[in-house]
Amino acid sequence: MATVSNEAPINDAGDCRVLIAQALAEGLDDRGIRDHLTARGVSAERADREVELARADPLFIAARQLGHRLTNRIQKRNWTLGIYARLAAANPEALSIPTIDAIDPERFYREFYFANRPVKLRGLVDHWPALHKWTLDYLEAELGDAMIEVQGQRTGAKSYETNKDPHKRQVPLRGVIALLRRNQPSNDYYITAYNDTVNKTALAPLWADLGPVSLLRASGERDGFFWLGPAGTLTPFHHDLTNNLLVQVEGRKHVRMVPSWEVARMRNALHCFSQREPEDFERAGEDLPPMLQCVIDKGEAIFLPIGWWHHVTALDRSISMSFTNFNADNNFTAGYPANAHF
Repeated sequence: MATVSNEAPINDAGDCRVLIAQALAEGLDDRGIRDHLTARGVSAERADREVELARADPLFIAARQLGHRLTNRIQKRNWTLGIYARLAAANPEALSIPTIDAIDPERFYREFYFANRPVKLRGLVDHWPALHKWTLDYLEAELGDAMIEVQGQRTGAKSYETNKDPHKRQVPLRGVIALLRRNQPSNDYYITAYNDTVNKTALAPLWADLGPVSLLRASGERDGFFWLGPAGTLTPFHHDLTNNLLVQVEGRKHVRMVPSWEVARMRNALHCFSQREPEDFERAGEDLPPMLQCVIDKGEAIFLPIGWWHHVTALDRSISMSFTNFNADNNFTAGYPANAHF
């Protein structure tokens, strides 16, 4: 479970009681509570006194009992998820990303969608005009004056993914194209699915260059989300709340994936985001989850199952489309503790 916050100093008895209540809910024992208090500047004598008072308080007694129950429940769930990890480790196919050409939809849903397994796919979008039309020259000639939304000033901002709104910028598309023509790697600007509300209207003509996808159920509207950025743009480790199909229209992307059951080892602390970085997996001697990797090239797609952690880096100037309109249930948000700290 998460540890108790250790940010501000304790100033009064009320602060002590709040911290003690949080610690009890976390399942900490008396020694653990005392250590948290002293770490926040409380004297050892006062910490002992506050813990002694808490022992006799009915509210704190109830909090201690609740903390133990919550700890046991989480340990039971971690044990259950650990079973999946052990079984997968014994099955080479479970920890791989197969590549399949022209997959039959029935096979896709049976072996991957409902099995919660990733797969790299070829032959899904070979008929799309976008594969040969979407050059920088074409985008600028057709839509250069369109006011689009982009995520900007991401470099150096640790929260650019967890707090996206401050990074929204509206600029003419030709401004982004001018940056892309420099052909310099950057993570500072990126048109993403988060900018969809503005861009689906601003870039509406582009959808005429797409075509049906056998695995998807067309809504009759502009399905899918448009992504455009230079080499070096990345999306940190996170999991989605839907199943996703990521299609590469131009350039290549490096996709790293970790199984959905690895919640604990992926250090999930906020909403759907992980504290893990790719560099973590290069260190020896640490209890790390398995990481799967592949590169998707122009015209290829990858199925990102719901709950699977993924990290995506553009290896070249990249244009992608992502889709969630599968021909199966893809609404899993009920009961999810959105924006929660864990």
